[in-house]
Parts: sequence; structure tokens; C-alpha cells
Amino acid sequence: MTQKLIVSSTLAVSALLTQSTLQAAVPINDTFSLVGDVRAGLYMLDRDDRDGSTSEKDEWRLRLRAGLHATISESLSARVRFAGRYSTHRSAADPEFELYSSGITPGSDGLKMGQATFDEMWLNYTRGAWSLRAGRMQTKLELVGVAKKSLDRNDSPNTDIAWTDGLYFKHKGSNGWNTHAIVQYNPEEGATQVRRKTLDFADSDSRVSYFLAYEKTDKKATIVQRSLNITYLPSALQTDGSATGNIDDYLAFVGRFAAQWPTGAGGMKFLLAGELGYAPNTPTNTALNLGNSGDAGGNATQVTFNFIDIVPRHSVGVVVGRVEGGWLLSPDFKNNQHLYETRYRWNIAKKQRLEIRVRYRTDIEQRTDKTEKREDKDLYARYTRKF
Repeated sequence: MTQKLIVSSTLAVSALLTQSTLQAAVPINDTFSLVGDVRAGLYMLDRDDRDGSTSEKDEWRLRLRAGLHATISESLSARVRFAGRYSTHRSAADPEFELYSSGITPGSDGLKMGQATFDEMWLNYTRGAWSLRAGRMQTKLELVGVAKKSLDRNDSPNTDIAWTDGLYFKHKGSNGWNTHAIVQYNPEEGATQVRRKTLDFADSDSRVSYFLAYEKTDKKATIVQRSLNITYLPSALQTDGSATGNIDDYLAFVGRFAAQWPTGAGGMKFLLAGELGYAPNTPTNTALNLGNSGDAGGNATQVTFNFIDIVPRHSVGVVVGRVEGGWLLSPDFKNNQHLYETRYRWNIAKKQRLEIRVRYRTDIEQRTDKTEKREDKDLYARYTRKF
């Protein structure tokens, strides 16, 4: 995609949204509403790679998601949404449209630049505290804070495009605790979410996977978030990195906790949040090129320090993360890496946001097939507008 087309698309979308995006959705009639968002920004990366080479990358990115939401009755609703992502970088593909139903390539963060798909096509039934959603959808359970991230489930973070195909059951408890249960279909070519190598879905027993979460959130309380998640991927782990070798189930546990306190008389709050993950079955170090014996570590953690409303609508968050080689689920954290991030967020209006991020990532262990550890220093300034 050329830079001219990116700029033209951005201007066109901005003009389209100017009069309407302060609403949660744009009503068309009593049944249908226009829903979606546009995200655009400048992204810069400075990399010292594992082979000793260095590179720099500067690009403008655009992700556009637009769709129709139908309120069929008080209990029944439906949605279909188109999503595409584009870049000015010379390596980006030409814009295209295809219904990507065969899954995302293992190890990828989602669709490539220049690609597009329907990332939502679902039917939702609600009765009282219960709801059931079927089809293609977006699912996420993140750690609260300025820079929201997740160790296990976060479809389409940043400008990525990923999705969940399956059934999503939710129950809102009267005590404030919510239950989430997801039964997900995984195509043979790869899951529809981020799954790190050596997860693979060629085995017929890996076609369906499961997710269960029990969570309570309260933005006004001292304890803002508590949750426990379980992910179960049957027959999806190639323990030694080969489809002809040992195939095992992949099981992962995640716990989250966040608390906040008022600071001073100006309305600022300090929020401290943390997330821990553990996978008991992991690939061997040899499969990941991290050593000659034993299994890779299955621990993952992030801690965030958040200063909310330093002045009204302006917040800053700091994230420190460490994910061992055997943790293979996160779209926000690559396995075998340290992460350090500072993010500034300005909530311009209810549906408008400006964010600036500075991030540093490096390998925990040097790969045995490489001469150096990878170091990434990146920055973005992005604008998001919902409608």
C-alpha cells in the first residue's frame, strides 16, 4: 500500500467520523447501528538482532474496523465487522480482501499488513445474568491499567487483527463475580489467535480448545480486579518441536490482582497491578534452541505501576514483564523475553484517545543457533477513535 493511499484513507475516515464518533454507535434505524474504530499512528523500531545485524524501521500504520450491529430483540443481537490493517513500509503487502477462515500462521501476531477479513460475525442471546455468543468474535481478559496487556487472552491488541471462532458463555454473578467459558475451534493450519511455537494444531484432537475464567472488577473499589484463568489446548504441544515426535496437551493458569489508592487532593490515583502465569507442560529447550537438555521454563509475569489522572484525563503507566520460553499464549509478550514499557495516555473525549509508548525488549536466554541476544527499542504515537 502506498503512502498516498494511507494518507487518503486516513483523511477519508476522519471526515466520515467527525460528526458521529462521540457516540458508542452510530444509529441507522431502530434495528441497525454502525460500529467500529479507526487507529492510526507512527511506529518506530531500532533492532539489534540475534545474528549481530542492526536495523531501523519507521512506518505509518492504519487499522480500520467497521461493521453493523443488529438489535433483533431484547434478548437477541448480531454483529458483522470488517477489519483491515495497512502500513507505509515497503515490506507491506498490497491491500487485499479475503475471508481468512483457516487460521493464523503459528508464531505470527495476526494478519499481515495489507490483509483484511471479517473479524466479527456472531449471534448473541441474553437472558437475565446469562449470555451465549456463537460465531466469530473478539475476546479478551486483560490486566487493568494504562497499558492493558494479557498473558493469555487478548484478541487484536495494538493494530493487530486476530479473532476467536466458537462459543462464549458468560454469567454475571449477583456478588460481582463473572464467569467466562469459551469453547474455541482451531483450524488445522493454525489457531485464530496468537499461539507461539511449538504449539501446533495439525493433530485432529487439537481441533477444539477451552478457556475458563472467574473474575471480579470494580473501578471504584480499592481492589479493582481479581481473576483466575485456565486455558486447555488438547494435543497442541509439540514437545520436541516436531509433528512426528511427542504431542502433549498444553495447560496454563493465570492469576490477576489490581488495587488502587487516592493520591493527594487533585483526584489522582495510584494503581498497582500484577499478573502471574504458569504452564506445567512445556517444550524442551532443544525445541526452542534455548539449551541442550531439560524443559523450557513455563513461568510468566507482569507488574504495572499506574498513575491515573495526574491531571484530568492524562495518565502514565510503567510495565515490567518477564516471560520464559515455555509460555506460548500471550499476544502482548513474546516468550523468552524481558519487557520494559512506559506509556502515556490522554483520553481526549469519551471515544477518542492518544497514546505514546516507549518500550525495550530483550531475550532472556541466548538461542543456541544465534550469536547474540535480540534487543528491540521501539516507540509509537497512535490515535484511536471509536464509533
